[in-house]
Amino acid sequence: MKIHYLVTSLETGGAEFAIPDIVTTLKNLGHEVSIIACEPRDSGAVPRLVAAGLSYRLLASRRRLLPIILARYLSIAHRDRPDIIWTSLSFGNLVGQYAGKLLNIPVVSFKHSASVRRYTYRLRHSSALWIGDSQTVVDYLQQQMGISADKVMAWPLFQYNQHAPQAGYWDGESRLQIGSVGRLHEVKCYAALIDALGSFLARYPNFRDRLQLTILGDGPELERLEDKIIEWNLQDIVLLPGFSDQVHTFWAGLHLYVQPSRYEGMCLALHEAMNVGLPVMATPVGEMRDAVQAGKTGFVLAGELDAALASALQDIFATPSLLQEYGVQARHYVATKFSHQQFVRAAEQIVAKLPVHKTLA
Repeated sequence: MKIHYLVTSLETGGAEFAIPDIVTTLKNLGHEVSIIACEPRDSGAVPRLVAAGLSYRLLASRRRLLPIILARYLSIAHRDRPDIIWTSLSFGNLVGQYAGKLLNIPVVSFKHSASVRRYTYRLRHSSALWIGDSQTVVDYLQQQMGISADKVMAWPLFQYNQHAPQAGYWDGESRLQIGSVGRLHEVKCYAALIDALGSFLARYPNFRDRLQLTILGDGPELERLEDKIIEWNLQDIVLLPGFSDQVHTFWAGLHLYVQPSRYEGMCLALHEAMNVGLPVMATPVGEMRDAVQAGKTGFVLAGELDAALASALQDIFATPSLLQEYGVQARHYVATKFSHQQFVRAAEQIVAKLPVHKTLA
């Protein structure tokens, strides 16, 4: 089967970072897969594609209007004659759904979060099959978007890597290194996290030299976050080094991973952190609701963020050994729930249900 994997962009993000595993798995199952991105944006996913030996095509070098992108994709689709247009992310879904209608090619669409744009909702029945990247998103597709159960399947976009280097554990004496990886977008709630940390340190200034927060990523919220850091006088405590493709090196220097998002789907970054043995601290949204278990794998940031963060930090400083205990259980959780075999089995089940399409000669 010839598949066009059509994605909005190749920017830094969980959906984009999952492309190599998705495409490689589909190829290993005997399918011909072409990666096509509407635009590059920050190209944060490109190093992962290159490392996996995967090529890609761009429909534009910068953001362009829908008619331009659609026309360019239609030209490629006419020439390639794919059997399936497999779309990912909102704008990629939109382009693929219009193209599928015009060319009479079945469309399969990924959904990566429990939220929806208006145009995605309006065109929800244009996709023959929807794939949720977690059970949370599957539930959202059925319950909030009204997609029938027979047109929704799950493919959790994380698989455990037994060879991933392990993070070190905090000794309780050195500076506590807290980190997060993600696009600097308002949905990640990094501004609220900085506010909560600033409030905590204002009440307990003796902890100022005992912790550091590093947020790895880039995005539209950068200037706002920088202003927050200055507002709370946290220049030596909160670091924003920008995007890096050396994430495993970053993991190795952390003691605790934090993710304060308003909503998520799978949240690859958090699960990758658990894979390297980091305890986690996160809001109970998306798949993180199951992964972050209070008293087992980490700390749940439920309710008011200020109070939840303060409570977790007080527990950590009072009992440093909690981090090692939670880190071990975090790694065990992802090893048990997200094996490579389970990842491939989900792909096989989806491929078996793909709509059959025969292109015209």
